[in-house]
Amino acid sequence: MNISGKGILRRGLALGIGIGILVLLVYFAGFDRFINVLRRASPAWIAAAVMIYATSWIFRTWRLKILTGPSGKTLRAFALFKYHISGYALNSFLPAKLGDAATVVYLKMAGVNLGRAVAIIFQTRILDLLAIVLLSTPAVILVLGKSAPGWIVTTFIFCALIVAAPLAMVAFDRKRYTARIFEKLGKKSGNRMFRLAADKAGDTYQGYHEIVSDPLLLAGSILLSLAAWGVEGLAGFAVSRALGAAVSFLPVLLAVAIGNIGKAAPATPGSVGIYEGIFAAVLVLFAVPFEVAIAVAILDHLLKKLFNVTVGGAATLRIGVSLDQIRKMVDDQGR
Repeated sequence: MNISGKGILRRGLALGIGIGILVLLVYFAGFDRFINVLRRASPAWIAAAVMIYATSWIFRTWRLKILTGPSGKTLRAFALFKYHISGYALNSFLPAKLGDAATVVYLKMAGVNLGRAVAIIFQTRILDLLAIVLLSTPAVILVLGKSAPGWIVTTFIFCALIVAAPLAMVAFDRKRYTARIFEKLGKKSGNRMFRLAADKAGDTYQGYHEIVSDPLLLAGSILLSLAAWGVEGLAGFAVSRALGAAVSFLPVLLAVAIGNIGKAAPATPGSVGIYEGIFAAVLVLFAVPFEVAIAVAILDHLLKKLFNVTVGGAATLRIGVSLDQIRKMVDDQGR
């Protein structure tokens, strides 16, 4: 993929900042104490964490299959798994969530309508956020209660509003007036680029409306999202057990959830340093020693990231589409 020298420099600097954050976190935890925690790691629990996390991809792939609608009936689950995890792997390295754009390209190549493909990726992000909020709420209410920090409560309220906005829009637009507005804008505009943008926006809205307005599809995709994130939280709990952290499942689930919310603003590649800092901060609220909390956070992120990059990288190669081809197809779709 042709990335400018400035782009490479920016990504390198961002990664350096992320690594610098990790170094500072370990420094404040105490290097010797941090190493001692890692030395006590249980290989059996680490292996269990990886296997548990791998299971979450069953639910993610199943969700992607039902979201593809009629096209999904002819698509093999393994092919959808490759498309999905390839996008995750590419997002770890490429700027501006180009991994998501690559997944859209894969789905279109497999016969899924472009508007539907874009709507699917958007909806998976909404569903992820919804699942995170629903699963974490019990931890906030039952464990933290009135002592819950304001920043956690504010985060969940903000996330709930983000989830509710597109769902409410579809609920109040049953006759799809918005799609007609995009269609009219496209027809009236004399600018070719604006007309294409309006047409694609209309197609995407139509695809999203179809997904959200189907009660069975919506319910099924929500349940699969809850299962995927519940399993991911369980993987984080296995990591905590591997390092001997005296913490129950709900606090770890909350740490995983808020850490992933922090990934929405990719200040560093793969949110390195950001995820770990938020994760550890949540565990500390539950009286977990900081050196243990940061060790759990780093190992949790490392194991999941290595799985996605290793398996996703192999999937990208098996798909047989080069990075340059992906960039070209993404650029072509934007025109």
